[in-house]
Amino acid sequence: MKTLALIIGNDEYYEGHKLGNAVNDATSIKNEFEKLGYDVIFVTNGNSQKIVELLTEFETRIKDYDATIFFFAGHGFEQDGENYLAFTECQIGDPNAYHCRQTCIQISDLLKIYSYNTNKINILILDACRRGFERGTTIATSPFRAPKGTFIAFSTSPNDGASDEGYEGNSIFTGSLLKYVGRERLSVEELFKKVRKTVYALSGGKRTTWEHTSLIGDFYFNTGQLVYSLALPYSEDVVKDINYNSDDSFGLLIQELKSYNWNKQNPAIEKLLNLPKDSLDKNQEFIFGRNLLQTSGAAFNAGQFMEDIHNKLQKYTKADGENNVLNGILFEIYFNAHGDFRKEKTKKHFFENIIKLRKVAEFKKSFEFINNLILSNDYPLIYLPKAEDEIIDVDVVCTNQNIKNFVGDDIEYQVINKISCNSIDITNEIANYDFHGKNELGLKNIFSNFLSCPIELININSNLQLNKVAIRKVLEEEDLIKW
Repeated sequence: MKTLALIIGNDEYYEGHKLGNAVNDATSIKNEFEKLGYDVIFVTNGNSQKIVELLTEFETRIKDYDATIFFFAGHGFEQDGENYLAFTECQIGDPNAYHCRQTCIQISDLLKIYSYNTNKINILILDACRRGFERGTTIATSPFRAPKGTFIAFSTSPNDGASDEGYEGNSIFTGSLLKYVGRERLSVEELFKKVRKTVYALSGGKRTTWEHTSLIGDFYFNTGQLVYSLALPYSEDVVKDINYNSDDSFGLLIQELKSYNWNKQNPAIEKLLNLPKDSLDKNQEFIFGRNLLQTSGAAFNAGQFMEDIHNKLQKYTKADGENNVLNGILFEIYFNAHGDFRKEKTKKHFFENIIKLRKVAEFKKSFEFINNLILSNDYPLIYLPKAEDEIIDVDVVCTNQNIKNFVGDDIEYQVINKISCNSIDITNEIANYDFHGKNELGLKNIFSNFLSCPIELININSNLQLNKVAIRKVLEEEDLIKW
C-alpha cells in the first residue's frame, strides 16, 4: 500500500514552553516510516511560513497514494471552538484566534483535506496535549467531524495533558508506538490498543491514549514490506532505480536506455546484450532487466528480445537456477522506480510473453522471487504467476435496461451494478475502464488488465448474458461521522 507520511516535531517554542523530546519523537517516527518504505515529508521546529507550504504539498500529493499518515509532536490546544497544532511562533501566554490561525495548523483544515479523499485511508497521530500548551494546563478539546476513512489517535484522553517524558529520548506515547509500529501484520486498531495498554501500565494508570475511527478498510503499518525490503538480494539503488547513477561504462549504457531516445537506446541494448555473460554482477543484471522492459515499448532491439524472451534469457541463467535479468524484468512489471508496488497499474509491455515463462522449470526461482514480493504487499486483487493455473472467478451482477443511443433508438444494455473478485467488491476501483458496449470477451480483457492475469484464466459469472454492457458508476457519499 503506497503511503505518504507528513511528520512534524516542534520543540523550540518561546521561553517557558520549550519541549525536550518532540523533535526526537518526530525523527524516530520518520526513521521507522522510511524503513517501511513510506514517502515522508519531514519538518522540525517549523515556523508559520511552513504551514501553507506543508498543507498545500500534502493536499496535492495525497491523490497519488493509497494511505496517508499525519504525525505531530508538540503543543496542541483549543481556542474558541477550534483545535490547533502549534508551530514555534505561536504566542503561548495569551493566544487569540487571529494569531492562532496564522501560527498553527488547524485540525479542521486537515479533516477538510481528508473529506475530499475518503477513498483513501487517512491516519492522524497527535502526540500533543488535549488541554493547554504544555502537553499541560486545562482547556477542553472541541468536538469535530471526521470524514469516513479516517483514524485519529491521541496521546491522551480528552482534557488531559500529554507527557514530554517517558522513554529515554522519546515521550511515553511515541516510545510505546515505536515498539509496535514495525510489527508485521498488526492492524492499526490492534496496534493502538497495545499502545494504550503500554502507556497505561508505564504511567501507573495516570494516562490513557484515545482513538476515534471511521475506517472502512484495513491498514497495517508493516504488511511484510519491512522484512522483504531488507531481504531483497539487490542493492537499494537498483531496487529504487530512480536513484541509480553510475558513471562507469555499464552505468553510461544504462543512462542511454533511460534517455527515451530509441536512436540511443538501440545501440546501447546491442552493446549490453553482446557483453560476456559473466561480465556483469547481479545488480547490473537486475537493472539491465528492468531497463529492457522499460524500453521495449519503443526500442526495436528491446522488443526483439521480448519477442524471443525464452531463448534470450537462457544466457543469463546461473547453475543454481537464478536469473537476475528475469528478476529485474518481473520486478519492473510490479514495482515502480521508487520500489513501490504498482497494484493494478502493472506494466503491460509483452506481458503475455513474459508470464508464459511461469511454466518453464528453468525460470522457477524467478517466479518464486516475484510471488514472494507480491504476497508481501498484501494486495488480493492481483494474479500470482505460478506454474499451476488457477481460474479467477469474477462475479458480475447486472440488470437489463433500455438506453437511447444518439439517434434516439432504444438499445438494450446489461447495466452492471456490482463486480466482485475474491469476495471483494471492485466496482468503484474498476469503473473508470471503458465498459460501454463491451460483450463478455471485452469484459474478460478488462478484468485481465485490472488483475494482471492471462485472459484465459478469467471466468465471468453473471446473472445475465453479457452482449452489450454499461456500468453504473457508484459515487460514495461523504458519510461524515460526528463525535
